[in-house]
Amino acid sequence: MRVRELVETLKARALPEGSDEELLEFLKLFRDATQLVVNSMWSLDEVPSIKTLHKMFYSKLVSYGLRAHHAKQIYCYARAIVKSVKKNGGRKPVLRKLTARIDKYDYRLNLENKTLVLKLHNGYEAKLKLLAPKERIEKFLGWNNYEIAIRYDGKDYWVSIYFKKAVNLKKPRTVMAVDINFDNVTLVVFSKSGKLLRVKRFETPLRKVLTHRIWIERIQKRYPRSWRFIKGIRRAIRKHGERIRSTTRDYACELGSIVAELANRYSSVIVLENLKKVREKAKKGEEFNKKLSLWFYRRMQFALEYKALENGLEVVYVNPRKTSSICPRCRSKLIEAGYRVMKCRKCGFMGDRDVIACTNLFIRYSRCGVPGVALNAPKPDANPSGMRGNKNEGMISTNINLCQT
Repeated sequence: MRVRELVETLKARALPEGSDEELLEFLKLFRDATQLVVNSMWSLDEVPSIKTLHKMFYSKLVSYGLRAHHAKQIYCYARAIVKSVKKNGGRKPVLRKLTARIDKYDYRLNLENKTLVLKLHNGYEAKLKLLAPKERIEKFLGWNNYEIAIRYDGKDYWVSIYFKKAVNLKKPRTVMAVDINFDNVTLVVFSKSGKLLRVKRFETPLRKVLTHRIWIERIQKRYPRSWRFIKGIRRAIRKHGERIRSTTRDYACELGSIVAELANRYSSVIVLENLKKVREKAKKGEEFNKKLSLWFYRRMQFALEYKALENGLEVVYVNPRKTSSICPRCRSKLIEAGYRVMKCRKCGFMGDRDVIACTNLFIRYSRCGVPGVALNAPKPDANPSGMRGNKNEGMISTNINLCQT
């Protein structure tokens, strides 16, 4: 039986018990020490390894009164910042926010009492009360906690506690291929012999997100010189940005729950497209690039993978190249034969573009060495699930209720 690790974060507001002077002093010391390491690394031609950074900064950081694991967290965090900024060609980062990463050896957590004790510099300790719903806390009883991040926003303290647990993956009986497009998400469930069992399509809120983006651009064009400085204009832009984030977040979460429930019902392994670096490779016209910049495929895939793992289901990524333009039967190039309908000139195969993409994902997954999976696509008249223009319940577009969170 295969085992995977499930990781989740508990985010909660924390209330210090007693004075918070030592905690605030520790956060400032952590930030300044991180900035010191960033400044030293920035002038170097290459980002040093963790071992080299340990030799360079460990003794100095410990001399400030920091604990051994504090020092390690500081130069690991600084290295990640410098590496990311240099990769993106940015300027030298200047840290202003008060935030710190703390190793599991430097805190004590009691979920039942909702208390967190932090070991600070110079032997100080800080005790915090976690302000989180009881149901949320109880979810993590029995999980293993390892690292936390604490942040001060000028008013409140916020704590992110990272948990993980081992999940035993179920043995799949079917294969679910999921094709994520701009306007819809299509999934097809196949038996191990290659028979289509279920086809379903969900519309995405990309047009709604694009509308908010257009409003932001209109506001910026109307006030090209002053929108950065006038509070009311910034508030209007921020409002549309928050709606974009909430719409994509709610849709991804609900889509992940629905797909995971369906995959659990069929005991499916979920096959997704490996869309890494798709934005760098697929740039075309201005309109296409705008859609591509707002396409939240990573959030959808993350939600799908997380909900699947919660149910003990495996998720596999395959190469997405030309999945919707190659015939799943003879591997010839397809031509358009109508709106989102593709046809093969060589063998006469005809079907819905998204269903063809899912079929090719299934075939590519089967060629990875999975036993008992047919490599040939089903005949177009063998099952009417979206083939040759026939309609059934599975191909009816389904809108997710975005009003529910």
